[in-house]
Amino acid sequence: MSDFPFFAKAAFTNLWESKVTSLFTAVTLSVALGFMGAYLAVFINLNAALGAVNEKFPLTLYIADNASAAMLDAIKARLKSDHAVAGFEYISKEQALKEFKESAKGEAPLLDSLSSNPLPASLDISLKASSGAVLAQKLVTDLRKMPGVEEVQYLQEEAGKLKSMLSSFKYAGMLLGLGVLLGVVFISYSTLRLAVLRHAEEIEVYKILGSTRMFIMGPFLFEGLFQGLIAASLSLAILYGLLRVLSGGLVMLPVVSFLPLWACAGMLAAGGLLGLTGSFFAFFRTLRF
Repeated sequence: MSDFPFFAKAAFTNLWESKVTSLFTAVTLSVALGFMGAYLAVFINLNAALGAVNEKFPLTLYIADNASAAMLDAIKARLKSDHAVAGFEYISKEQALKEFKESAKGEAPLLDSLSSNPLPASLDISLKASSGAVLAQKLVTDLRKMPGVEEVQYLQEEAGKLKSMLSSFKYAGMLLGLGVLLGVVFISYSTLRLAVLRHAEEIEVYKILGSTRMFIMGPFLFEGLFQGLIAASLSLAILYGLLRVLSGGLVMLPVVSFLPLWACAGMLAAGGLLGLTGSFFAFFRTLRF
């Protein structure tokens, strides 16, 4: 612990002595980490959008014309007790016809000529964002068996397509993450290898004087750690600015949320750890220490 201030000071000195190389490395690493940050932002926003769609997804229950008040009360009680249901709205036959007339004003004369109201009463049901396809399908199956239910309409196919797309995007992100990981380690390794070679004579002197392995490689490990942290911070700053510009400047693009705190912390930790790993390999492979 007492050597940490020395390691940190020596690392900053090394970075300043080779500031052009250090700046180029930080920018390169930030671009690589920026791809991962952009993926996380897109994935998190898509997941939130899917949750919002799932919460308002059209699940409509049509009530039979001969359904009694007791049957309707039983259906409402079933919905209130289900953990997948966020809420529901009852639409009477009269209200359904009124809304249909408003949406099809050109057909008003034809609708007025009808002797009776052909539209059924219904319940528009919204699901919670946490409810999955299994719970939703179970609810639909149970409702279809209840007395007084004419039909339950649930567009599960569209929801399945959205979830399938998100799942494919998740696997693509894993491949991207692996590529970024290897790229960041390689860039850090290449840069720190030059730093080790530049201080090769100094390292030999430390070895002759009997310095411990940790004391010798400590500054280089800290240099890699700092490079990774700086690059991750830079990539987060650029990503934040980019998302603000896109969300505020393009009319067709909805508001895009920035990464949550846990994702930002993960990006910083990943940058530092990958930089540390690169410097570790650079030290041992260069000097065969």
